[in-house]
Formats: sequence, C-alpha cells, structure tokens
Amino acid sequence: MTAPKTLAVVGDLHYESPEDAAYRAARKQILQFQPDVIVQLGDQGGYSHCGTWQSFEEGLDFLRGFDRPFHTLMGNHDVEGRDYASDADAVSAWCEAFGADQPYQEFDLGSALGICLSSTRFRANTGCCHEVHLDDAQIAWLAATLQRNHRRPTFVFSHAPVMGSGLRVLQSIHLKCPNAWLNHTDRPERFLRLVHENPQIKLWFSAHNHLGQNYADSFSRVGSCTFVHTGVIGEVSRDGCHHSRLVEFDAAGFQLSTLDHETGELTANLRHDYATSHSETLSPHTAIDGALHFSPPPFPTDADRLQLGSSVFAVHRGMLVEYDLALRAPLGVVLDDLGDEVPRIRAGELQLLDSRGSTRVLRPNARGRWSQIFEPNPRLARRSA
Repeated sequence: MTAPKTLAVVGDLHYESPEDAAYRAARKQILQFQPDVIVQLGDQGGYSHCGTWQSFEEGLDFLRGFDRPFHTLMGNHDVEGRDYASDADAVSAWCEAFGADQPYQEFDLGSALGICLSSTRFRANTGCCHEVHLDDAQIAWLAATLQRNHRRPTFVFSHAPVMGSGLRVLQSIHLKCPNAWLNHTDRPERFLRLVHENPQIKLWFSAHNHLGQNYADSFSRVGSCTFVHTGVIGEVSRDGCHHSRLVEFDAAGFQLSTLDHETGELTANLRHDYATSHSETLSPHTAIDGALHFSPPPFPTDADRLQLGSSVFAVHRGMLVEYDLALRAPLGVVLDDLGDEVPRIRAGELQLLDSRGSTRVLRPNARGRWSQIFEPNPRLARRSA
C-alpha cells in the first residue's frame, strides 16, 4: 500500500507586492500541514501586470518558497501580457519561466497521476478574449494521456471548471462574458465526455471565480469524478473569503479540506472511498449569493419550462439565462435587462412579450444558441472593421 500523501491546491494567485505579507503568511499556514506537493491553478500576476514576465517570476518565487515539489498552469490572465505580441509568444515565455517544454503536463503523485491543463489562447479567442481555452492539440494529448493511464486514479487541474460539472459560476460576470467554463464557446461538452469515458478521474480542481469554499456547489460529483472549486489568498476575493484546499490521499481514496487563511483553521469537507464510490460530506456549506456575485438558478425541471431544441431558458435577477438540455448547465445570458418583458415560446420561436402586448422575436446566433457575447474580443472587432 502506497503511503498517504498530502496535496495543497492554491487558486488564482494574482500576486501584488503590497500584499506580500498576506501571501507569505498563507504559505506558512499551508506548510504547517506538511504537504508533499503544491499545485497552483494559474493567474499568477496581479491585475496591474497580468501575464508579464514579472508576473511569471513572482509566481515562481512564491511557489519556490514552499521548498517542495510544485506544479502550476496558465489561466486566462497569464496569456494576456502586454510584453508579448501573440498568444504563442506569451505561452513560450511562460514555459521558459517555469522550465517547461509545454504549458500542460502529467506528473507523478505516487498513488495518483496529476494532470495540469493550460489556457493557450487570448488574443485569438473568437468570443470573449478571457475565455479559458485549451487548444485541440492539448485536448488530444489529454485524451491520450488518460487512455494510457486508464487504471490509475487521476487528479486533473485547470483554471476554469468544466461545463456540466455542477460547480458554481457567476451569472453577472463570467456567464455574461462568456468565460465561465473551459472552452466556453468551443465544444465545451468534450470535457465532461472525457470524464464519463475515464472513470479513473477522481478529482478535477478549478478556480477562476474568486469565491470562497463555503458554498454547497463548491464541490460536486458527476460519475466517478468529484469537481472541486478552489478560492484565493489575496484581496481579489469577491466574497471576502480567503481559502485554499488540502487533500490527503492514498490508493484507497481521499479526504478534501478547506484551509481558511483568516483563521488558519483546517476544516474537513468530504471523504471519498474509491472501492465503494461512497462520498461522505463532513461539514456544512452555508454561504449564500451576494448582491453582485451570484450563480444562476438550478436547471429548470418543471413541466412548463421554456425549451427550444437543446436550449432551456429561465429568468433570474432580471436576466434571461440559457441552459444546455443535455448537460443541464447554464450556457450564457441572452438578455441582461428584461424590464417588463416576459419570455415565451411560440411557433418555434423565442419571443418576448411586453406589458403593452407587443412581441419581439429573438433569433439564434451562428452557433444555434441564443446567449450573447457581452464582452467580444476587441482585437477581432478591430480586425474586421
């Protein structure tokens, strides 16, 4: 039997030098639990200098400070650096800084295999420039790596979560952009398919939304995989929480915990056994939506729901939200200010009926969906002008 190990997972870093004391204190707290390995989930640089060589050096310095093995990946902000003229240049610089041949990798965790996946497109994104996008070569590599290790428990790490995972996303920010999910506008269903085809994937960690880990949907289970959200250390927190994850694991299963950097306390959240597929929730999750940062409502399941083809619609906080029928997951926002208009399906059309009895028809986009890109890539807009 392989000896148990402890893995520490750190979310978006967004390091800014005025916060250095907080980052050092958080690192010291993590080290008290003697992790064997550290994984950081991308977005190393603060918003003042995202994706620059400086940000890569700062991320590297923070991770080296643990004085033990570490792994990291590229988030959306790691590709945007003003130092670089192209996405390829940004990726190449990141690889140089971290001594990597490519921005994605597999690594040995003893009783498990680790896989880090990286966003590799920013300037060339066809929707929102901040969509966390894995290129086709990387996805093919992921599929081949999983097939080659089909009997080995595997932990996957990415910056954004997988569509259909059930993890919390932010309706008013990432769902509107849209950049809530991996490859949000480019066949995002591929990742959940890989999860179903590869039951050896036991954990999939992501970050991106800068929320704490006290929400009921901060972890979720689909098939044999537990999807896990990871919070932040720094002031970029959107709900005031500062959390990281610890995982104790061996060949039989794992225990997932939350490290609260405000108190230094470790709270066990979930215990899972591989042989029985039994998961036991160990702590309550009582956090609720805020005024600005909130998740979309649950997938509508009532008989009179609004459905058109593979799209399902719901109204939440004045927005019309679109869902994918097969994944039961929110795709995006159709309209962000409905006013007095009420959506309905008539004659195979998505219509809006206002208080005066006037009707307008909403047409599907080029992808056959109705949700909009609220923050289109400005580089592409300039290029087509």
